[in-house]
Amino acid sequence: MRKVLSGLVPLVALLAAGWLIARDRHGRLFWDHWDEVKRGILYRSGQLTADQLTEAVKQYQLRTIINLQWPGEEMHAERALCRRLGVDFINLPMPGDGLGEEWQFREILKVLDDPERRPALVHCARGTCRTGAAVAFYRFQRDGWTPEDVASELRRQTYHYGLVPGYIYAMVRTKPSSQLQAETVVDRNREPGVRRKEADDER
Repeated sequence: MRKVLSGLVPLVALLAAGWLIARDRHGRLFWDHWDEVKRGILYRSGQLTADQLTEAVKQYQLRTIINLQWPGEEMHAERALCRRLGVDFINLPMPGDGLGEEWQFREILKVLDDPERRPALVHCARGTCRTGAAVAFYRFQRDGWTPEDVASELRRQTYHYGLVPGYIYAMVRTKPSSQLQAETVVDRNREPGVRRKEADDER
């Protein structure tokens, strides 16, 4: 009996570890690649569950969610959730490698430059390539970071391919594009004047 128990303990531990790893890889235990880019302005992550996103909106007072994934069940569910939460929602579909188009990154800057629409959360499926590219564009354009600093941050967020810093840096040195695409989704779910009322109450 003792031998059976001593054999079962490592097996149970191994199965439990495997279950935890699987849950973590699907972002169920921890918020997938969550990070604060700039407090009160920009946050980043992978795809959060409905409960996680609801908590993030509450905890960080998020006003806009920017989803960089292609339309699908998760995107449509998140859009509906944002409507219920009264949070603005934007979908700017990009390829999975993060090599989106310049106008898409400039749309993100428009949101982040508007005090009425921030703090914002930008995310994709895992929060690495597409999200990393969006944050890199912000770092170059608004924070004045060097390509080396941007590459270092991308590596910290587990982006390994090395393409994004040069790609984004080449774009920020070009003339801004005004081109807009039909597939862009922009939902303004917050009531106008809410922020102004909150500011008046704080005075």
